Amino acid sequence: MRFRVRTNTASEDIVISSMEDIGLYGAEIQDKVPLSGRELEELFIDEAPVPDIADDNGEADLACLNFYVEIADESGDGLKLRDGEGILVTPEEIQSRMRGVLDELRQFSDIGDGTVTVSVTEDIDWRDNWKQYFHRFFIDDVLVIPSWEEMSEEDRKKARHILKIDPGAAFGTGLHETTRLAVKALEKEIVSGSAGSVLDIGTGSGVLSILSLMFGAGYAVGIDLDPLAVSAAAENRDRNGFGEDRMTAFRGDIIGDADFRSEILDISRAHGGEGYDIVVANILPNVLVPLAPVVPGLLKKDGTLIYSGILQTKAEEVEEALAAAGFKVTEKTDLGEWCSLRAERT
Repeated sequence: MRFRVRTNTASEDIVISSMEDIGLYGAEIQDKVPLSGRELEELFIDEAPVPDIADDNGEADLACLNFYVEIADESGDGLKLRDGEGILVTPEEIQSRMRGVLDELRQFSDIGDGTVTVSVTEDIDWRDNWKQYFHRFFIDDVLVIPSWEEMSEEDRKKARHILKIDPGAAFGTGLHETTRLAVKALEKEIVSGSAGSVLDIGTGSGVLSILSLMFGAGYAVGIDLDPLAVSAAAENRDRNGFGEDRMTAFRGDIIGDADFRSEILDISRAHGGEGYDIVVANILPNVLVPLAPVVPGLLKKDGTLIYSGILQTKAEEVEEALAAAGFKVTEKTDLGEWCSLRAERT
């Protein structure tokens, strides 16, 4: 089943990222913007297609984002779908959740039309179709390569670190600007210091957790609300030659569940610490802001907090939340319309 959001090209990233919070991972994008030179290089294709949008009504800036959810059951009560939590829901429930996300985004951003339509699609293997577009790429000297591709000799010479990844349904590849910002901040922090432990909040496919180990961290803990992300992170950990003694992934609500926070803190204690050397969170501001007062209970007194996933227009709000939680922002790094923040406890 397809859930289509009508928005504008400037809002594609923020809408797609926000939908992950309700269990919709990966989107088919239809717009009139040709691929950039960088995108052509990363996708390894020769032409820059400009897809037609059948119902564009002449709108040059229109973007349609298609999210696909598999039909799990068809009964006399109508269609039933399985959401990101593995719970049976109706199309109406998912549509309502999507509208709630879009209403929240409208409070601080022009997302265009913002309507959601639902349709039943033909039975195609949409879960794997995106693989034809995901190819190896570099983040500085880090090679990120999908499990179905082979490395060239040139890749081996250029790469200092090699991250083998299959995003799976969690669909986190490391290609997005926010992840690039977090990767660079992590590497800088770990290489320049003596960070033994990393807590990766919103781990997705485990990109940041695994790379932190490659950069020299002793162990990493990844947490996520989505069970598909947790399983993908564990599989990618194994794929890169690390065991559970170096990295573990858990599903849980770090903000709303005090017992879960205690369990995560206990893991650091089991390794001889009272909190983590680094807490990294590559999530959107609507999660980063309420997360801020929770982090001090998870971070060592002299530890470092790395926040990414922040639109430039929301940076001030996030910095205010960090200040209220007892943090001082020591570094702000920009990339495109996004930024990351490094902070320490005051």
